Amino acid sequence: MATVVFVDDDFRRMPRADMAKLQRIIASGKSGVHKVSFKDREINVEIKKQGDKVLVRISHII
Repeated sequence: MATVVFVDDDFRRMPRADMAKLQRIIASGKSGVHKVSFKDREINVEIKKQGDKVLVRISHII
């Protein structure tokens, strides 16, 4: 099982429903850039595998 590391502190402010959608994408094993809703807008989230860790970071706010 890989360890998920959220790089930015903005993920702490993410609503619970939006975080659940993001966790489903991470659990499915997909990597790359994905659009995820964040409150009233959408953000691009980059998911990258690095060894035993899965790094999740915000790449650009639309």
